[in-house]
Amino acid sequence: MLTNEQRIGLFFIVGVVLLFVAVELTLGVGILRRRYTLYATFRDVQGLDTGADVRLAGIKAGRVAGMRIEDGHVRVALAIDGGLVVKKDSVATLDFRALSGERFVSLSLGTPSAKPAEPGDVLEGETPASFTDVVNQLSSVASSVNDLVTNLNDSSSRLLGGLADLVERNRTALSDVAGNLASITTKLDRGTGTLGLLLNDPKLYDRVTETMGDVRQSVQDLGRVAHDLADGRGTLGKLLTQDDGLYGQVRETMDDLSETARNAQEITQSLRAGEGTIGKALTDDALYTEAEDTLRTVNRATQSVEDQAPLSILGTIVTSLF
Repeated sequence: MLTNEQRIGLFFIVGVVLLFVAVELTLGVGILRRRYTLYATFRDVQGLDTGADVRLAGIKAGRVAGMRIEDGHVRVALAIDGGLVVKKDSVATLDFRALSGERFVSLSLGTPSAKPAEPGDVLEGETPASFTDVVNQLSSVASSVNDLVTNLNDSSSRLLGGLADLVERNRTALSDVAGNLASITTKLDRGTGTLGLLLNDPKLYDRVTETMGDVRQSVQDLGRVAHDLADGRGTLGKLLTQDDGLYGQVRETMDDLSETARNAQEITQSLRAGEGTIGKALTDDALYTEAEDTLRTVNRATQSVEDQAPLSILGTIVTSLF
Protein backbone atom coordinates (compact mmCIF):
# COMPACT_ATOMS: atom_id res chain seq x y z
CA MET A 1 0.00 0.00 0.00
CA LEU A 2 1.20 3.51 -0.83
CA THR A 3 1.57 5.98 1.89
CA ASN A 4 0.04 9.43 1.73
CA GLU A 5 3.43 10.98 0.93
CA GLN A 6 3.95 8.57 -1.97
CA ARG A 7 0.49 9.27 -3.29
CA ILE A 8 1.08 13.00 -3.10
CA GLY A 9 4.44 12.66 -4.90
CA LEU A 10 2.96 10.44 -7.61
CA PHE A 11 0.10 12.87 -8.05
CA PHE A 12 2.57 15.75 -8.32
CA ILE A 13 4.66 13.93 -10.98
CA VAL A 14 1.56 13.06 -13.01
CA GLY A 15 0.43 16.69 -12.78
CA VAL A 16 3.81 17.96 -13.97
CA VAL A 17 3.76 15.53 -16.93
CA LEU A 18 0.25 16.55 -17.84
CA LEU A 19 1.29 20.18 -17.59
CA PHE A 20 4.18 19.64 -20.03
CA VAL A 21 1.90 17.75 -22.38
CA ALA A 22 -0.68 20.53 -22.26
CA VAL A 23 1.96 23.20 -22.89
CA GLU A 24 3.36 21.23 -25.81
CA LEU A 25 -0.05 20.66 -27.32
CA THR A 26 -1.16 24.28 -26.95
CA LEU A 27 2.04 26.30 -27.41
CA GLY A 28 4.19 23.84 -29.32
CA VAL A 29 7.43 24.78 -27.57
CA GLY A 30 9.04 21.57 -28.81
CA ILE A 31 10.10 20.14 -25.45
CA LEU A 32 9.40 16.60 -26.65
CA ARG A 33 10.50 17.20 -30.24
CA ARG A 34 13.91 17.06 -31.88
CA ARG A 35 14.69 20.27 -33.74
CA TYR A 36 17.57 21.81 -35.67
CA THR A 37 18.46 25.48 -35.91
CA LEU A 38 18.59 27.65 -39.03
CA TYR A 39 19.21 31.36 -39.23
CA ALA A 40 17.73 34.23 -41.24
CA THR A 41 18.78 37.87 -41.43
CA PHE A 42 16.42 40.84 -41.73
CA ARG A 43 16.87 44.59 -41.92
CA ASP A 44 13.92 45.04 -39.54
CA VAL A 45 11.87 42.34 -37.76
CA GLN A 46 8.90 44.75 -37.35
CA GLY A 47 7.84 43.53 -33.88
CA LEU A 48 8.68 39.82 -34.23
CA ASP A 49 8.95 38.16 -30.80
CA THR A 50 10.88 35.14 -29.56
CA GLY A 51 8.66 32.10 -29.60
CA ALA A 52 6.72 33.23 -32.66
CA ASP A 53 5.70 30.60 -35.17
CA VAL A 54 7.81 29.52 -38.12
CA ARG A 55 5.70 28.18 -41.01
CA LEU A 56 6.88 26.31 -44.08
CA ALA A 57 4.49 26.90 -46.99
CA GLY A 58 1.77 27.71 -44.42
CA ILE A 59 2.45 24.64 -42.24
CA LYS A 60 3.75 25.13 -38.72
CA ALA A 61 7.39 24.04 -38.83
CA GLY A 62 8.93 25.45 -35.64
CA ARG A 63 9.39 28.61 -33.65
CA VAL A 64 11.67 31.61 -33.29
CA ALA A 65 14.37 30.59 -30.82
CA GLY A 66 16.08 33.97 -30.47
CA MET A 67 17.18 37.21 -32.12
CA ARG A 68 20.24 39.45 -32.00
CA ILE A 69 21.68 42.32 -34.02
CA GLU A 70 24.81 41.58 -36.10
CA ASP A 71 26.52 43.85 -38.65
CA GLY A 72 23.54 46.14 -39.11
CA HIS A 73 21.05 43.26 -39.50
CA VAL A 74 18.84 41.27 -37.18
CA ARG A 75 19.91 37.62 -37.00
CA VAL A 76 16.93 35.41 -36.15
CA ALA A 77 17.39 31.81 -34.94
CA LEU A 78 14.73 29.44 -36.27
CA ALA A 79 14.13 26.15 -34.46
CA ILE A 80 12.83 23.80 -37.19
CA ASP A 81 11.12 20.47 -36.48
CA GLY A 82 13.36 17.56 -37.39
CA GLY A 83 10.76 15.89 -39.62
CA LEU A 84 10.60 18.86 -42.02
CA VAL A 85 13.17 19.61 -44.74
CA VAL A 86 13.98 23.20 -45.62
CA LYS A 87 15.86 23.88 -48.88
CA LYS A 88 18.99 26.01 -49.03
CA ASP A 89 17.31 28.46 -51.43
CA SER A 90 14.21 28.89 -49.25
CA VAL A 91 13.37 32.52 -48.46
CA ALA A 92 12.32 33.63 -44.98
CA THR A 93 9.67 36.34 -45.06
CA LEU A 94 8.12 38.29 -42.21
CA ASP A 95 4.33 37.91 -42.22
CA PHE A 96 1.45 38.63 -39.83
CA ARG A 97 -2.00 37.31 -39.03
CA ALA A 98 -4.74 39.55 -40.34
CA LEU A 99 -6.93 39.56 -37.22
CA SER A 100 -4.44 39.58 -34.38
CA GLY A 101 -1.54 41.26 -36.17
CA GLU A 102 0.86 38.70 -34.64
CA ARG A 103 4.13 38.40 -36.53
CA PHE A 104 5.57 35.08 -37.71
CA VAL A 105 8.26 33.84 -40.11
CA SER A 106 7.10 32.26 -43.37
CA LEU A 107 9.48 29.97 -45.27
CA SER A 108 9.09 29.22 -48.97
CA LEU A 109 9.48 25.66 -50.28
CA GLY A 110 12.42 26.54 -52.48
CA THR A 111 13.51 24.64 -55.56
CA PRO A 112 12.81 20.87 -55.44
CA SER A 113 16.26 20.11 -56.86
CA ALA A 114 18.06 22.30 -54.31
CA LYS A 115 20.00 20.72 -51.45
CA PRO A 116 18.43 20.56 -47.96
CA ALA A 117 19.56 23.19 -45.51
CA GLU A 118 21.84 21.90 -42.76
CA PRO A 119 21.85 23.06 -39.14
CA GLY A 120 23.52 26.46 -38.85
CA ASP A 121 22.82 27.54 -42.45
CA VAL A 122 21.69 31.10 -43.02
CA LEU A 123 18.60 31.64 -45.16
CA GLU A 124 17.88 34.73 -47.20
CA GLY A 125 15.53 37.04 -45.33
CA GLU A 126 12.96 39.27 -46.97
CA THR A 127 11.37 42.16 -45.12
CA PRO A 128 8.09 43.35 -46.64
CA ALA A 129 7.08 46.96 -46.59
CA SER A 130 5.70 48.01 -43.24
CA PHE A 131 2.33 49.59 -42.73
CA THR A 132 4.03 52.95 -42.25
CA ASP A 133 5.89 52.57 -45.55
CA VAL A 134 2.65 51.64 -47.27
CA VAL A 135 0.91 54.66 -45.79
CA ASN A 136 3.79 56.90 -46.88
CA GLN A 137 3.67 55.49 -50.39
CA LEU A 138 -0.09 55.93 -50.51
CA SER A 139 0.36 59.50 -49.35
CA SER A 140 2.89 60.10 -52.11
CA VAL A 141 0.53 58.57 -54.66
CA ALA A 142 -2.35 60.67 -53.34
CA SER A 143 -0.21 63.79 -53.60
CA SER A 144 0.72 62.90 -57.20
CA VAL A 145 -2.93 62.28 -58.05
CA ASN A 146 -3.87 65.59 -56.46
CA ASP A 147 -1.24 67.38 -58.53
CA LEU A 148 -2.49 65.61 -61.64
CA VAL A 149 -6.09 66.60 -60.93
CA THR A 150 -4.99 70.18 -60.33
CA ASN A 151 -3.07 70.25 -63.61
CA LEU A 152 -6.05 68.74 -65.43
CA ASN A 153 -8.36 71.35 -63.93
CA ASP A 154 -5.99 74.14 -64.95
CA SER A 155 -5.61 72.69 -68.46
CA SER A 156 -9.35 72.20 -68.90
CA SER A 157 -9.97 75.73 -67.66
CA ARG A 158 -7.46 77.17 -70.13
CA LEU A 159 -8.86 75.00 -72.93
CA LEU A 160 -12.46 75.99 -72.22
CA GLY A 161 -11.44 79.62 -71.92
CA GLY A 162 -9.61 79.43 -75.26
CA LEU A 163 -12.61 77.80 -76.91
CA ALA A 164 -14.90 80.45 -75.47
CA ASP A 165 -12.64 83.23 -76.80
CA LEU A 166 -12.43 81.51 -80.20
CA VAL A 167 -16.21 81.19 -80.40
CA GLU A 168 -16.66 84.80 -79.32
CA ARG A 169 -14.17 86.10 -81.92
CA ASN A 170 -15.77 84.06 -84.70
CA ARG A 171 -19.38 84.45 -83.63
CA THR A 172 -20.36 86.15 -86.92
CA ALA A 173 -18.57 83.59 -89.07
CA LEU A 174 -20.11 80.72 -87.13
CA SER A 175 -23.54 82.28 -87.50
CA ASP A 176 -23.00 82.56 -91.26
CA VAL A 177 -21.87 78.95 -91.43
CA ALA A 178 -24.90 77.82 -89.44
CA GLY A 179 -27.17 79.86 -91.71
CA ASN A 180 -25.56 78.37 -94.83
CA LEU A 181 -25.98 74.87 -93.43
CA ALA A 182 -29.61 75.59 -92.64
CA SER A 183 -30.14 76.91 -96.18
CA ILE A 184 -28.48 73.86 -97.71
CA THR A 185 -30.53 71.44 -95.63
CA THR A 186 -33.71 73.36 -96.50
CA LYS A 187 -32.94 73.13 -100.21
CA LEU A 188 -32.15 69.47 -99.89
CA ASP A 189 -35.39 68.89 -98.06
CA ARG A 190 -37.34 70.79 -100.75
CA GLY A 191 -35.65 68.86 -103.56
CA THR A 192 -33.76 71.83 -104.98
CA GLY A 193 -30.69 71.04 -107.05
CA THR A 194 -29.32 67.72 -108.25
CA LEU A 195 -28.59 66.38 -104.79
CA GLY A 196 -31.98 67.51 -103.55
CA LEU A 197 -33.71 65.82 -106.48
CA LEU A 198 -31.69 62.68 -105.87
CA LEU A 199 -32.82 62.69 -102.25
CA ASN A 200 -36.48 63.46 -102.95
CA ASP A 201 -37.30 62.29 -106.49
CA PRO A 202 -38.00 58.54 -106.56
CA LYS A 203 -37.79 58.44 -110.36
CA LEU A 204 -34.32 59.96 -110.37
CA TYR A 205 -33.30 57.50 -107.66
CA ASP A 206 -34.67 54.63 -109.79
CA ARG A 207 -32.74 55.87 -112.82
CA VAL A 208 -29.56 56.13 -110.82
CA THR A 209 -30.19 52.64 -109.48
CA GLU A 210 -30.72 51.31 -113.03
CA THR A 211 -27.57 53.07 -114.18
CA MET A 212 -25.61 51.52 -111.34
CA GLY A 213 -27.07 48.15 -112.33
CA ASP A 214 -25.91 48.69 -115.91
CA VAL A 215 -22.48 49.70 -114.65
CA ARG A 216 -22.28 46.56 -112.53
CA GLN A 217 -23.38 44.47 -115.53
CA SER A 218 -20.72 46.14 -117.70
CA VAL A 219 -18.10 45.43 -115.06
CA GLN A 220 -19.23 41.81 -114.94
CA ASP A 221 -19.06 41.58 -118.75
CA LEU A 222 -15.57 43.05 -118.72
CA GLY A 223 -14.66 40.55 -116.06
CA ARG A 224 -15.95 37.67 -118.18
CA VAL A 225 -14.07 39.00 -121.23
CA ALA A 226 -10.88 39.27 -119.22
CA HIS A 227 -11.47 35.77 -117.87
CA ASP A 228 -12.01 34.41 -121.41
CA LEU A 229 -8.86 36.15 -122.61
CA ALA A 230 -6.90 34.69 -119.70
CA ASP A 231 -8.27 31.22 -120.53
CA GLY A 232 -7.31 31.60 -124.19
CA ARG A 233 -10.84 31.65 -125.57
CA GLY A 234 -11.49 33.27 -128.93
CA THR A 235 -9.01 34.54 -131.49
CA LEU A 236 -7.66 37.33 -129.32
CA GLY A 237 -7.44 34.99 -126.33
CA LYS A 238 -5.52 32.44 -128.36
CA LEU A 239 -3.29 35.17 -129.71
CA LEU A 240 -2.58 36.36 -126.16
CA THR A 241 -2.07 32.98 -124.51
CA GLN A 242 -1.60 29.72 -126.36
CA ASP A 243 -2.01 29.85 -130.20
CA ASP A 244 1.62 30.11 -131.30
CA GLY A 245 0.62 29.29 -134.93
CA LEU A 246 -1.62 32.33 -135.18
CA TYR A 247 1.11 34.43 -133.62
CA GLY A 248 3.54 33.03 -136.20
CA GLN A 249 1.15 33.86 -139.03
CA VAL A 250 0.74 37.39 -137.76
CA ARG A 251 4.51 37.65 -137.46
CA GLU A 252 5.01 36.37 -141.02
CA THR A 253 2.36 38.78 -142.32
CA MET A 254 4.11 41.65 -140.58
CA ASP A 255 7.41 40.50 -142.08
CA ASP A 256 5.80 40.38 -145.56
CA LEU A 257 4.37 43.86 -145.07
CA SER A 258 7.79 45.08 -144.02
CA GLU A 259 9.35 43.49 -147.10
CA THR A 260 6.67 45.04 -149.34
CA ALA A 261 7.31 48.42 -147.80
CA ARG A 262 11.04 48.05 -148.41
CA ASN A 263 10.38 47.04 -152.08
CA ALA A 264 8.05 50.02 -152.56
CA GLN A 265 10.72 52.27 -151.08
CA GLU A 266 13.33 50.84 -153.51
CA ILE A 267 10.97 51.32 -156.47
CA THR A 268 10.30 54.88 -155.43
CA GLN A 269 14.01 55.55 -155.11
CA SER A 270 14.59 54.02 -158.58
CA LEU A 271 11.86 56.20 -160.11
CA ARG A 272 13.37 59.27 -158.50
CA ALA A 273 16.78 58.26 -159.85
CA GLY A 274 15.33 57.93 -163.38
CA GLU A 275 15.97 54.23 -163.72
CA GLY A 276 13.78 52.24 -166.15
CA THR A 277 11.20 53.46 -168.66
CA ILE A 278 8.86 54.94 -166.10
CA GLY A 279 11.75 56.56 -164.27
CA LYS A 280 13.03 58.13 -167.51
CA ALA A 281 9.50 59.24 -168.34
CA LEU A 282 9.30 60.94 -165.00
CA THR A 283 12.74 62.56 -165.13
CA ASP A 284 13.87 62.92 -168.85
CA ASP A 285 12.69 66.26 -170.36
CA ALA A 286 13.69 65.12 -173.90
CA LEU A 287 11.14 62.30 -173.82
CA TYR A 288 8.50 64.82 -172.77
CA THR A 289 9.49 67.10 -175.72
CA GLU A 290 9.34 64.22 -178.20
CA ALA A 291 5.92 63.21 -176.91
CA GLU A 292 4.73 66.79 -177.32
CA ASP A 293 6.01 66.96 -180.93
CA THR A 294 4.35 63.64 -181.70
CA LEU A 295 1.05 64.92 -180.38
CA ARG A 296 1.38 68.03 -182.56
CA THR A 297 2.04 65.90 -185.65
CA VAL A 298 -0.95 63.69 -184.94
CA ASN A 299 -3.07 66.79 -184.48
CA ARG A 300 -2.03 68.20 -187.93
CA ALA A 301 -2.69 64.85 -189.60
CA THR A 302 -6.13 64.70 -188.07
CA GLN A 303 -6.94 68.16 -189.40
CA SER A 304 -5.80 67.15 -192.94
CA VAL A 305 -8.05 64.13 -192.87
CA GLU A 306 -10.96 66.27 -191.77
CA ASP A 307 -10.29 68.69 -194.74
CA GLN A 308 -10.15 65.87 -197.32
CA ALA A 309 -13.15 63.93 -196.07
CA PRO A 310 -15.89 65.79 -198.15
CA LEU A 311 -13.98 65.30 -201.42
CA SER A 312 -13.54 61.62 -200.73
CA ILE A 313 -17.25 61.17 -200.01
CA LEU A 314 -18.23 63.01 -203.32
CA GLY A 315 -15.82 60.90 -205.34
CA THR A 316 -17.37 57.77 -203.92
CA ILE A 317 -20.89 58.89 -204.84
CA VAL A 318 -19.90 59.73 -208.48
CA THR A 319 -18.20 56.44 -208.92
CA SER A 320 -21.27 54.56 -207.74
CA LEU A 321 -23.55 56.44 -210.24
CA PHE A 322 -21.45 55.98 -213.33
